[in-house]
Amino acid sequence: MTPFWRKREDPEHRRLAERLATLPLFTGIGREALQALAATLHWQQLPAGELLFDQGDNADALYLLIYGRLIALHEMPNGDWRHVGSVVSGHAVGETALLTDRPRNARVVALRDSELLRLDRADFEALLAQHPQPMLRLARAALRRYSEDQQQPPLPRCFAVLPATPGVDVAGFARDFAAALGGETPPELIAPSPTDTSAAPGGREERSARLIYLGNDDASWNERCARQSDVVLFLADATQEPDRCQRLPLPQGHSQIERLLVLKGHDAIRHGSTRQWLDAFPAASQAVHLRDDAAMARLGRRLSGRATGLVLSGGGARGFAHLGALRALREAGHAIDYVGGSSIGAIMGAGVSCGWDDDWLREVNYRNFVISKPVSDWTLPLVSLYGGRRVVRLLREAFGERDIEDLPIPFFCCSSSLTSGRLIVHERGRLWQWLRAASAIPGVLPPVLSGGEVLVDGGVIDNLPVREMRERVSGRVFAVDAGGDNTLQTSLEEFELPPWWQLLPRLWRGRQRPRITQILLRAGMVNSDATTRRWSRHADLLIRPSLPDIDLLNWKAFDRAYDAGYRAAAEALEKSDEADKALIGHG
Repeated sequence: MTPFWRKREDPEHRRLAERLATLPLFTGIGREALQALAATLHWQQLPAGELLFDQGDNADALYLLIYGRLIALHEMPNGDWRHVGSVVSGHAVGETALLTDRPRNARVVALRDSELLRLDRADFEALLAQHPQPMLRLARAALRRYSEDQQQPPLPRCFAVLPATPGVDVAGFARDFAAALGGETPPELIAPSPTDTSAAPGGREERSARLIYLGNDDASWNERCARQSDVVLFLADATQEPDRCQRLPLPQGHSQIERLLVLKGHDAIRHGSTRQWLDAFPAASQAVHLRDDAAMARLGRRLSGRATGLVLSGGGARGFAHLGALRALREAGHAIDYVGGSSIGAIMGAGVSCGWDDDWLREVNYRNFVISKPVSDWTLPLVSLYGGRRVVRLLREAFGERDIEDLPIPFFCCSSSLTSGRLIVHERGRLWQWLRAASAIPGVLPPVLSGGEVLVDGGVIDNLPVREMRERVSGRVFAVDAGGDNTLQTSLEEFELPPWWQLLPRLWRGRQRPRITQILLRAGMVNSDATTRRWSRHADLLIRPSLPDIDLLNWKAFDRAYDAGYRAAAEALEKSDEADKALIGHG
C-alpha cells in the first residue's frame, strides 16, 4: 500500500493539537503554537513490513509515531543487519539525522500497522527558531539513545492469539493470559464483530494500555490481528498431530515480530515432539509448553517485562556453587523464567530448565560428577588429554534424548567457534550434544564438529553470557559467576592421576607447580575475562561465591562449593533488599 498524505482542516488541527499536548516532546508549548504546528504536519499510514526510510537516505523530515511500532536496523560492514532500537507510540524517529544534517544512519521499518505524523525539514527549522524548548528535549533524547550501551526493547502492548489447530479455546486462553499479564488495568479483549467496522486501531490503543486480539477461522481477520500486534501467539492443541496445523497468513516483512507457538495439553513432554511442531509451523520462533498454571504465569511475566533470567558461568567443579545459589534464590521466592549458561553453567542450567527441584538437581550432579568422575578417561593426547566418552555417556543418561525445544523453561547454552571466532548460541537441537560442545574445554576435552565449525567451551569467548540473556528477557537478570576469583592451584592433593604420574609428587620433592590441566582450563577462560567483567555490570543481581581454594577439576569439593554458592546468594539477596529499602526511604 502506498502511503498517503493530506492536510488537516481546522477542526482536525484543534484535535491534533490536543493530541500533541499529551506528548512529552511538546510539553510547555501554548495551544496556539500547537495548532500552528498541527497545520504543518502530514499524516502517513505505514502498513506492517513497509519501509519508512532506508540507511543512507537524505534526511528530509522527522516523524512522530501516533500508534504502532517501528524497528531500526543498521547494516554492518559484513552485510548483516543489526537491531539498534525500536520506536513506540508517542516517540519521534528520524530526528538524529535532521539535528546532525547527515544521511540516515539506520533503516526504519514498520513492525505492525502504524500511523505517523511527518514534519518536513523547513517546518522543523521554523519550529526550532520559534520554540527551542521541544527541540532541546528532542536533541537530548537523540543523544541519550545514541550514547546508551544497551537498549531494552519496548514492552509489547498488542497481542494476537490465533488458532494453530482446530477446536482450541482461544477466548479461554486469552482470559487466562490477560490475568497472567498483570497490571492495574486488564487488557481489552477484541473479537471480530459485524457491527465493528473500525479501521483505526490507534483509538483503541489510546484508550487501553494493552490489547489482545482474538483470532478465529477467518483468514482475513487473523491477518489483521497479526498486523496490529507486537506479539503473535499461535495456540495449538498438543494432543493433536502436528500436521493438522493451520496455515495462517501473515503480513510480509513481519520477521521481527515475536511469534510463539503455545502448545497446550502436554502433561508430559515427549522428547523430540516439539521439533515436529516447529517444523510443521515455521512461522513460530519458539515453543511455549503450557502444562500448568506456573507455565502461564511464566509466559505472563515474560511478555509484561517482569521475567527473571538466570545466567550461570563456567568454572569446572566450582560450578557446583550454582546449585547452592539456585536454592537460595528459590527459597527467597524468585521464580526463574529463562536460563542460559556456558560450560559447567550450561549443564547446571539445563537441569533447572528441565524443571528439576533442588534435591534432584543436587543428587543428579553429585552422582554424575563426584561418583562417576566424568573427566577421567585419559587418552593419547593428540587432540585432548581426555577422550570425552564418559562425559557424553553421563550427559545422555541425565538428559536423555531431549531437545532444547522440549524444555518447559526456555534455555540456551553457548559454545565458541574456533573456525569463525564467534560465540554460538544453541537454542534448538539435541540438548546433550550442545551441552557437550558448551563444555569442551580446549586441550582437555575434544571439540565438537558441527556444520563445518569446530566448537569448544563457551567460556573461551563469554564465560558469563549476560548480554545474550539481556537480548531475550525483559525484566531482571540474575548472574552467578563461579569463575571470577579463579587462580591457578599448585597442589597435587585431592586429584585422580593416571598410574604413570603417581610418582610426580616424589620426583618434584614437594615443589608446587600448576598441572597441565589447570593451565589449559585457565587459558581457555582467560580470554573472556574482559567480556565477563564488562557485561556482569548489566546483571540486576550478581552473585560471586568465594571459591579461591577450589580447583576447576576438584569434583570432591562438591559440598564446599555448594555451600559457598548458597551463602553468596543469600548475602547478595540481603544486600539487594537493603538497597531497595534505602531507595524507598529516600523516595
